[in-house]
Amino acid sequence: MDGVGAAVVPAMDAVEKLFGEHTELELRNSALGGGWNNHQYDQERHSALVGLEDTEKELVARLLDDNEKSLRVISLVSEEPLGKTALARKVYNRLDIRQHFECRAWVRVPKDLAYKDVTYRGLLLIILEQIPRPQFTYLELKSEEELSAMIYQSLMKVRFLIVLDDVWTDGVRFMLAYPFANVLNGSRIILTTRDCNVAWHDDLWNSHLNLVRLSDEGSWALFLKKVGRPQNSSDINNFREDILRICHGLSPAIMLLGGVLSTMESSEWSRVIDLVVAAHFGKGQLPLSNFVVLSYQMLPYVVKPCFLYLAVFPKAYEISIRRLLLLWLAHGFVQTSPEASVPEDVAKKYLEELVCRNMIEIVRWKPDGTPKTCHMPCYLYDVFLPKAKDIGFLDLHHGESECTSADSLEFRPPFVSFNTRKRDRNNWRRTFKEIINRGGFLMLKVLDLEGIFKPVLSKKLGIMVNLRYLNLRWTKLNLIPALIGDLPRLEILDLKYTNITILPCSIWKANNLRYLYMNNVTIQKPSNQPPTNLEVLTGLRIGSKDPGIYGLDRCTSLRKLVLRCHSESALKTAECISRLGNLHTLKLRSMDPFGQPSNLVLSPLEDHPSLSKISLLGVIKDHRIGKLPQLRVLNLFASSYLGQEMTCHADQNFPELRVLKLWYLEKLELLTVENGAMPQLRELEIRSCEKLRSSEGLDQLPALKELILTYMPQDFVEDARKRLGNNYMHVIHGNIAHEVWDRLQSLEGKTVKS
Repeated sequence: MDGVGAAVVPAMDAVEKLFGEHTELELRNSALGGGWNNHQYDQERHSALVGLEDTEKELVARLLDDNEKSLRVISLVSEEPLGKTALARKVYNRLDIRQHFECRAWVRVPKDLAYKDVTYRGLLLIILEQIPRPQFTYLELKSEEELSAMIYQSLMKVRFLIVLDDVWTDGVRFMLAYPFANVLNGSRIILTTRDCNVAWHDDLWNSHLNLVRLSDEGSWALFLKKVGRPQNSSDINNFREDILRICHGLSPAIMLLGGVLSTMESSEWSRVIDLVVAAHFGKGQLPLSNFVVLSYQMLPYVVKPCFLYLAVFPKAYEISIRRLLLLWLAHGFVQTSPEASVPEDVAKKYLEELVCRNMIEIVRWKPDGTPKTCHMPCYLYDVFLPKAKDIGFLDLHHGESECTSADSLEFRPPFVSFNTRKRDRNNWRRTFKEIINRGGFLMLKVLDLEGIFKPVLSKKLGIMVNLRYLNLRWTKLNLIPALIGDLPRLEILDLKYTNITILPCSIWKANNLRYLYMNNVTIQKPSNQPPTNLEVLTGLRIGSKDPGIYGLDRCTSLRKLVLRCHSESALKTAECISRLGNLHTLKLRSMDPFGQPSNLVLSPLEDHPSLSKISLLGVIKDHRIGKLPQLRVLNLFASSYLGQEMTCHADQNFPELRVLKLWYLEKLELLTVENGAMPQLRELEIRSCEKLRSSEGLDQLPALKELILTYMPQDFVEDARKRLGNNYMHVIHGNIAHEVWDRLQSLEGKTVKS
């Protein structure tokens, strides 16, 4: 445990004694009541980097220096948590960096490479998963030397960027960097480390950037950004001196304190600041642990278990937001009210609260600006892992192997796996068998086997009467037992990215089912009385059947629907969907028996009040999508639009549209955007529209941040470059587009091959 963790126990006790019942008073004033919009998320994405602007410019300059063709290792160094990883990640995801480097890979390096299954060989596999390469098979059986040779062969052909995050020893640096020492194509490696001895080397291809604490000006700018106040806020200027003194330029302290104070009226700030100071019994600089404990103690009571639950995952493990929210729901952590009656929406507000308080860090974002993955910041993880164990959340079985949990009177722990290795299947079977033999499985609420290769489900699954969440995503299972319908409390069933193509009709007996994730699956003996609590239904294949026989029009709680139909059922499908007034996400495919796009009908949906995300694959016969005032994301895939010209009209301007994707529209020749259309559009992606030669009005999109052109005719690329310049454009050439499309087809429309 580092210095923050070592100091946390006395600080925790002190703050608890000082706060006492006052904590509950603060909770009543918390900001949980309101949700965030994308503008607020955008503020959070970059607030942690306030004060690092000059360092970012220098790092980008070294990465893009065309005069230096030799490989360069650039080390970001600081012993304290000053934003090394956040800075590296922001630069890694910048458009100009993505344009410059043909291949990128991100690797977090564990402190102890001998820890369970995390080895140098494991790091090589992580890199191979991220780089374009030939379709190598049986990677799990390859030796370190063979894996290293594969990486070398793949990367020597391209200009690459690799980030080695949180490196503790010279060994990793030398093993992963030196094989490319003779590369002369401008490739770069970014290394983040707390140890200056790792970064300081005299070799010609190494340089470093030291991160230091913020100046007073930078500290105050960061604090104001965090609490959402302008520079001239007279009501808080009298706190400036105290805040600068206790935070002492340490950005995590500023972010944590600002996160707490942002939920309160400024008239209450002085008491909180006094408590932070009073909890420190030593002399000199105020330790970060005081701010850590303050942030936890000031969390709303209902959010605390959600925060501690992140310790179930390994340190720095990139957690899917989808997976995390479902786990919170399954454990009953989410409390609804008459004012907030939709559990998923309340769970998102919990997440937003934790992000606002800097207790959860968003790692990756979706194109529409919503978060995709997250983790608990490492300096918090070291502190709160012991507390999560103490209250019964987990027995420590982290790493790339399984994570299981011990019995607890206060909390029925989950079985959550982080295993993605085929060779560890027997380890999982042994671990799960132990749980069954000791009887603990009867009380399990969560059985999360995501990534386990073809787990063998026990016949006793059917008597797990408390099971609420069964996650079999990415397991490549071929069958699901009929006893799945015998689980009386099952709310969440995730079968996505498996080889399951038929779901037994017993699923209709699962009356409490609310989330059902599948891929192109038919259900035996359709029933017109489905579980009416369904909120998410993805991957259902109805073919030419009337959706009414599945009772879809009775599932009025549906918020997300992914459906595959046929031209014969297209009209009735659209009419059925039009009656789902709560639906906000629709992915609709119309395919014939040979897998080719068939007709879609959209006219019944043109005035749908809540649809915000639409993805279409099929031939839109009526060419009508309507005005759809809430639409934020629109994806038009192969053959969905067969016209030669597409015009985005100002009177159908999709006022909230953020993302537009046009893929494989094989007849499209001219794209026109009228002035005033799509005023909020941030990302436009055009892929493999091979006849598209020109566009008009792209320069009239005021909010456009990124234009992605993939496998497009060169004259269209040049036309767009003349209109927009290079600032917005990300151009991808070659057959990578076809590889991506084939991958999409295999995952969404077919089965995953084992």
